[in-house]
Amino acid sequence: MRQGIILAGAALALAAQAAAAQGSCNDLKRYFTKPPTLGEWADIQMEGAGRQKTPTVMRFGFVGREERKGQQYYRMQMTMTGRDGQPHIMQMLTPWGPDALTQEAETELVMKMGDRPAMIMPMQGGNDQADLADLRKKCAETEFVGEETIEVPAGQYQTRHYTGPDGDSWLSMDVPGFRLVKMVTRKGRTMVLMGTGSGLENQITETPVDMKAMMGRGMRGMPQGGEQEQEAK
Repeated sequence: MRQGIILAGAALALAAQAAAAQGSCNDLKRYFTKPPTLGEWADIQMEGAGRQKTPTVMRFGFVGREERKGQQYYRMQMTMTGRDGQPHIMQMLTPWGPDALTQEAETELVMKMGDRPAMIMPMQGGNDQADLADLRKKCAETEFVGEETIEVPAGQYQTRHYTGPDGDSWLSMDVPGFRLVKMVTRKGRTMVLMGTGSGLENQITETPVDMKAMMGRGMRGMPQGGEQEQEAK
């Protein structure tokens, strides 16, 4: 479960960084008006600071599209290899577009950790969320530095460089998903594009169970007590 939390946290951090790095929000439409192409993916290597220096590679992509209450939603999938050597998968159903972060939306989070049952948790998005107020503040504090050509493991990209209170980001419309090519935070954490491609498929094919119900009665196969403490180390 800890790996699932890390996966979710990293995904949300990437989404927030990409959205915040818009230079007073003027470039928001540039990155979020064009709908995602299903099956395209981007591998992002994340490396922490301090004791968390072991790099982790996460694959981001969009594997589904559906309409709810007249709104177009996309299913974003993020995968990484857990400490158990098995795939850890998270999917978020989210609207897409320049107003996606502030509009009211009933979304959902689905997680599958290795061979454990997939779990689903409904989520509510909208402009009344405290996190979005913070995101808009960061957006206003972020400045556009200029256009730069940078080299990363995935290749050479023409990017737009932004700087703000949390660090620097380099974005490109040629990158699937959140358009991130590189990010360096003030705390020394980095995200860098390792590769892109197509053909990504939905890796959660089973019907997920309610997450709150599962957590309420305890999950079979989940580490308990001392085992959970050991996994977290």
